[in-house]
Amino acid sequence: MKIRDKKLRKNVDVACKECPTYKCYWARPDPGVFTQGQGYRSRGYDAGYMCGNREIRGCPENPVVRDDEEKSDE
Repeated sequence: MKIRDKKLRKNVDVACKECPTYKCYWARPDPGVFTQGQGYRSRGYDAGYMCGNREIRGCPENPVVRDDEEKSDE
């Protein structure tokens, strides 16, 4: 699902709407698909931004909520 990150002012592909409140949330531009020996290639559409931790490691089973001063959606 896509949500609007208020700090970046961009739409970000995440697992759920509460993701910006979790410590594991890391909004980053979509680099594309990595192919060994060839590097990164575009996905073929404008993917925009995504949660980097979700793409690389997957979402944690029990995500930890950020403290109030750490929230990225302020």
